Amino acid sequence: MGSPRPVYVFTKAPVSGRVKTRLIPALGPDGAARLATALLEDTLEALLADGRAAPILAVDDADAFRGRGLPLVEQGPGDLGQRLERVLRRGLARAPAVVVVGSDTPGFPAPLLAEAFAGLDKADAVLAPADDGGFTLLGLRRCPEGLLDGLPWSGAETLAATEARLRARGLTVLRCSRWFDVDGPADVARLRVELSEGTVQARHTAEVLGTLTIAPWLSVVLPVLDEAGRLEATLRRLVGLPAVDEVLVVDGGSRDRSRAIARAVPGVQLLETPRGRARQMNAGARAARGEVLCFLHADVTLPRDAVRHVARAMAQPAVVACAFRTRTVDDVGRSWGAALLPMADVRSRFTQLPYGDQAVSVRRSAFREVGGFPEQPLMEDVELAHRLSGLGRLARLPARVTVSGRRFLKRPLRTLLYWNSFPALYRLGVRPAVLERLYGTVR
Repeated sequence: MGSPRPVYVFTKAPVSGRVKTRLIPALGPDGAARLATALLEDTLEALLADGRAAPILAVDDADAFRGRGLPLVEQGPGDLGQRLERVLRRGLARAPAVVVVGSDTPGFPAPLLAEAFAGLDKADAVLAPADDGGFTLLGLRRCPEGLLDGLPWSGAETLAATEARLRARGLTVLRCSRWFDVDGPADVARLRVELSEGTVQARHTAEVLGTLTIAPWLSVVLPVLDEAGRLEATLRRLVGLPAVDEVLVVDGGSRDRSRAIARAVPGVQLLETPRGRARQMNAGARAARGEVLCFLHADVTLPRDAVRHVARAMAQPAVVACAFRTRTVDDVGRSWGAALLPMADVRSRFTQLPYGDQAVSVRRSAFREVGGFPEQPLMEDVELAHRLSGLGRLARLPARVTVSGRRFLKRPLRTLLYWNSFPALYRLGVRPAVLERLYGTVR
């Protein structure tokens, strides 16, 4: 394996109110500081356990980190680029290659570190992309003066701008595998999923998160009308998903046991409104506390890792909404139309304006800005997506939700025709009420 290579861990003193400030709305100032401390502990443990790394703390306040048994270097003044460059140049004066990581990269994966070291045997620089447009690791073999000066930090363009700068200064660059750091509430939501599933090993972080009161991040809103046959299974699965913080059922006047079922499932909030899916979803959105609202039809099933996918998308500041692809299944019995079910899913792979059965998730601030769903009898989902597209990007997620084929299989050919023609007719000005008369009443 050879001698351990220097890895500088950039970190700040965990002072309440001054560290992880983007997490304060979700965790409070003390909670954000405690999480910062836990993330650092887990990062150092992962590096020390790897054996290939010799961690060195690059700090803003040396007194806050003395007594840890690790070498310390001061970051010094300036923006992040100036501080990174200062530490890197100091490290390169003592070693042929240097790697820098943040202290907020949970369960820092050993394969990523091995990939970075191997990359530095071939190239002048390595970068590991982060989901928010930055990077979680930077490694260099040489660092020309002013290499990182004036770059846009903490933004969606950070990685691209840094790589362009490195290449412009004559460095060869390799990209490593993608990982994530914990900067905002979306990252905490993803972290909670990764920890619960064991894909991240970070014992200090898990312990701290288990003691903190975390503001709701993801609220799931289900508009319901006479769904007693499937509602209980849907709700119990939802409340068991990691990092689903709220489940709100909005009943539009069910005549079956739907309301009683919703009341009986712990962790579910029941609301009642007049019938109308758009009206019901708007009522749920008003009552929800989450930063992100996921609108889910009762006959649609989220994948178990749904929150991870939504969180990865929402970690990108330009994304205002995201939607899954669909997998429509025959869950009502044998039908000649079942052979056509794959055609029902084609639109979810290509449409720019998602339908409601794609479990659309929206930033609550963006939802409010566009006025929520228009309370019309049909195409409210497409209209909402159209309005949101004027605010930012609508991301298509790589995972799929499972959609009941119950309605499709009643009239497969007619449904395919309507699904593929209605958006165009709507854009041409055909009123939703007219489209509803053709399609039939929407539950």
